[in-house]
Amino acid sequence: MKQLCMLLIAAIMIFNTSCKKHDPGSITPVDSTNLYLHLHTNLDTNEVESYGEVYETSVGRKISATVTQLYISHIQLIKTDGNTYDIPGRVILKTQEVETYSLGKVPVGTYKSVRFHVGLDDATNSLDASANTDLNHSEMWYNATSQPGGYIYLLFSGTIDTTTNAMGTEAQMKPFSYKLGTTTAYKEVDLPDHSPVYSFKKDIEEYIHLTIDYNKLFNGIRLNDLANLSITTAAANSSAPATTIINNIPYMFTYEQ
Repeated sequence: MKQLCMLLIAAIMIFNTSCKKHDPGSITPVDSTNLYLHLHTNLDTNEVESYGEVYETSVGRKISATVTQLYISHIQLIKTDGNTYDIPGRVILKTQEVETYSLGKVPVGTYKSVRFHVGLDDATNSLDASANTDLNHSEMWYNATSQPGGYIYLLFSGTIDTTTNAMGTEAQMKPFSYKLGTTTAYKEVDLPDHSPVYSFKKDIEEYIHLTIDYNKLFNGIRLNDLANLSITTAAANSSAPATTIINNIPYMFTYEQ
């Protein structure tokens, strides 16, 4: 009899524990707010207001853009304690025309920086364009269809003064075209700590403001060699100039001043 009573008590305890586990009232909701990325497109210190407009860099070199687009994915917020919060499943196709992109709801708290990748991971890069509306942009395909071959991660074209002394006229500017992709172009951007830290409060929309300087891609490139101005196939992404340009990608991004 004593053993039976003990079994009944154990059963009641298990039942109560089970009920509490699934009781919605016992779950504390995570406070959150809506977060946005606000991204500016620049050529050196010049914000690109319109395609085709000619700007001058800080060294006086003339440059214009006809296309500036790139994918941003695997976005992470770095907390002040060093832990990270991953933005789930968000892929952004940044264009010159659009500056603000929603990242959805994120937990409130203090964050010191942001980390992300330019490009797409291997799994996403192997998807057909019909699987995701952000992939359904034919200008970001290497071929007439999205597969096989994968996607262009960064598309940048325009004209630039290629003279050694950067004193060329607009008429002397040469066209360039970069279609950067493949696994080698999937680059992590790990920004330094922001000052002051981001303090996200419940239900107050928050923004992370960044500048993307496409002119940084030319660092270390001999512009007077016309062969360095065209990378338009997946195979060409393995060339020496492409490697230099691709390695410049993380340096394109800074916090907006």
